Formats: sequence, structure tokens, C-alpha cells
Amino acid sequence: MSSEKTLPSVDLMSCQHGGEVIPSIAIERIISLRNEGIRVYLDGIDKLRKARDLMQQAGGCQYLYDYDKAVESSIKWSDTRPDQAETAISRVIDGKIWDRLMSETGMYTLMSNKQRQEWDRQVAGEEMPPITLENVMSTFRHLNASKADTFTQGLIDIFKSLSWDYKTNNPCMFGKRIIIAPLLDVWRSGWVRFSSDGHTKIDDLARPFYVLDGRNVPDYRVSDGAKLDAFFSENQFNGKVFECDY
Repeated sequence: MSSEKTLPSVDLMSCQHGGEVIPSIAIERIISLRNEGIRVYLDGIDKLRKARDLMQQAGGCQYLYDYDKAVESSIKWSDTRPDQAETAISRVIDGKIWDRLMSETGMYTLMSNKQRQEWDRQVAGEEMPPITLENVMSTFRHLNASKADTFTQGLIDIFKSLSWDYKTNNPCMFGKRIIIAPLLDVWRSGWVRFSSDGHTKIDDLARPFYVLDGRNVPDYRVSDGAKLDAFFSENQFNGKVFECDY
């Protein structure tokens, strides 16, 4: 028996029509469509990457969550309308922009943890207003005009959030010891980090002291909560005690 493998042969039909080989013409068109499709595809990828870079710059972020998902949902179904695709990608970037504006204007500094959670809920839900100049100006005029109310409500929220499991927590005044929990995020793997919720709770606690002493309230990014976050990241449970002005 011969050890050589017998390969099947495939022949193109060589029927003549008008002096031309019909399969040859069809193959050339198929290859042309294929090459043009790849060119347009690569061009589309380049444009999508540029669009993502522009949106990340607008949102002041290094990663745009759900961008890939929005792109996929827009091209997956042939009947997706342009306005539907625009709405999907706008929700991805607008949430980042609202977060950036709130952070850079210092509005987060005035908010209690409860108020911040309510704001985050609105931005993540259907109530989020799209980013337009009119919406941004209107929102921040309202926030600026209600700064005093925001602070007062934040102070009330502090006392409401104190755990009644500890006798040292007083609903009418700050005692020598105040116990706030939880401040940490704990994973099954054993990894522990200072939570963003803990960050804002510490800021809630420190804010009244700054205001009552006539001092500027530190920005959210350099607040007591941020300092405790950095302290815990560096020291974890080594026994060192964190200290701040208050």
C-alpha cells in the first residue's frame, strides 16, 4: 500500500459565457468585498478607539466601564437606530462627567454619605440628566444655592448613622468616643481595604468641626477620610494609630 496520502482535487467550472470564465469574475468580486470589508473594519476600530480616548479625557478617567458593552449592543442588532446607540453611549460617558464635575467643584465635600449615595443612585439610574451646558449650569446653581441645607442635613445624617449598639454614641452631642461601622470592605480571599463608604463617613464626622471652627472644609480628595484611607493602605493592622486635627 502506498504511504502517500491521496488528496481530493477540486476543479473550478470552466464554463464559458460571453468569452469570460464566470467563476473567475465571481471570485474576484468576493475577494474585493473581503478586502474592502477588512479595510472598513480596521478603520472602524481606529475610530472607536479614538472615540473612547476622547470620552476618557472628557470624563477624566483611565477606563470607561461599559464602553465595550455599549458598542457591542449597538452593532449586534441590525435594527438598532442611531438615537438608541447615542443614548446607550451617552449614559456611559455622562455618568463619568457628572462625577468629575462634582469632584472638581468640591460639591462632594459638602455632601454627607447618605446624600452622596442618593446622588450616585440618580446618576446611575434613569433620572440622570444628559450632559448639556444648560443641565450642568442649572444643576450647579441649585447645588450652590442649597449648600447650607446640604450641610445641615449632613449633620443630621451623622447622628442618624451612629450605631445604637454602643453606649458612647449620643444622639444629641459628640462624646469622647464615637463608634462608626463598618469602615472596611472585606473579601473572602482575606483582602481588606478601606471602603469608599468609610471614606465619606469619616468626612461626615470631621466636616462640622471645620465649619464650626471657621476653617475651609478640605476637598474630598485630601480630606480626613482620604488621609485615613492612605494610612490604612500603608499600615493595615500593624497597631499604629491614625491622628488628625480633630
